[in-house]
Amino acid sequence: MGLSKIIVSSLFENAGIRLNEDLTVHDETFYRDVLHEGSVGLGDSYIEGKWDSDNIDILVFKILSHGIYRKFTNIYNGARTFKNRFSDFSDREDSKKVIHKHYDIPAEFYSKFLDPYFQYTCAFFENTDDLNTAQEKKMDLICRKLGLENGSRVLDIGGGWGGLARFMREQYGAIPTVITLSEEQAMHIKDTTQGIEVWQNDYRDIPNLLKEPFDAVSAVGILEHVGHKNYPDFMRIMSGSLKEEGKFLLQTLYTPYPVPAQNRWLNKHMFPNGELPPQEFIRNSAKEYFNEYYNGHPHFHELTPHYYPTLIAWDKNLRDSMSKGKILMSEEKERKWHFYFMSCAGAIKAEHMGAGQFLYAKQ
Repeated sequence: MGLSKIIVSSLFENAGIRLNEDLTVHDETFYRDVLHEGSVGLGDSYIEGKWDSDNIDILVFKILSHGIYRKFTNIYNGARTFKNRFSDFSDREDSKKVIHKHYDIPAEFYSKFLDPYFQYTCAFFENTDDLNTAQEKKMDLICRKLGLENGSRVLDIGGGWGGLARFMREQYGAIPTVITLSEEQAMHIKDTTQGIEVWQNDYRDIPNLLKEPFDAVSAVGILEHVGHKNYPDFMRIMSGSLKEEGKFLLQTLYTPYPVPAQNRWLNKHMFPNGELPPQEFIRNSAKEYFNEYYNGHPHFHELTPHYYPTLIAWDKNLRDSMSKGKILMSEEKERKWHFYFMSCAGAIKAEHMGAGQFLYAKQ
């Protein structure tokens, strides 16, 4: 135990992390956990109450920006690269895993920290610091980029609880169809919203469901669950869903590195087999089926600066709901969600993760 403490303390000190100031250790097995398990050890030991910090985002930022995580994770990164090369992380059964783990949770839980449209992706904080306004600005930006107008038929892939589709219908007169694998999300849309068709299917079922092509397709926050080996098929299906010259908007998190990235802790607790795509992978997969499109908006729109305040707002809303008794959670579950939001915020701050929108027109 003593050696683990010496090694981890030294690495933290070199990264400007001050023990008992930036973080307080309650159980010295924390050092062994971090040294042996990397990101999983850091996150799990927080859930277990072995350490605390008032600024987890800053702590993770320092770990990532100073590169000390490489000292812990070389063996795991090597195993991950080998596994990625030979595995399809997102076949149909794997796609269901993330739905059951993270999305087949009653909408009531998500209502406690999301905006009224249930947007669970990066907002657009242009000239506002209010989450609800920023999410409406994000949805309006998507609608304008797609050129939606009264009567436009639009397919929203992985459409969550139907908030974007509802906005499209209410504000632009569009005729939306949502496809989602989640039974909870499909039921929520059917129970709360009129005028939206819902397909509870995998995106790979679209060719069999399609009766006529759509004017536009949106895919917001789904590519992270597709798996890089499936990107070409995903793009082919998106293209096949569109009329000639139809518009396709893809919003996704991405990695600034040249190979797909995973986080073992997030895969374990939040998003099984989740994977961040490099921008080049997206462009290479799309170029056979789409042209880069500009209609007064850039083909690629950088949203990374907007994701940090999105995460901070979600965390604050959830913690406020707990303090007011609006939601009951175990201490372990509360710590898990807090670490999730704050560790992602730290990764954004360290530029280890980005968010952006790609705009395409069918060839």
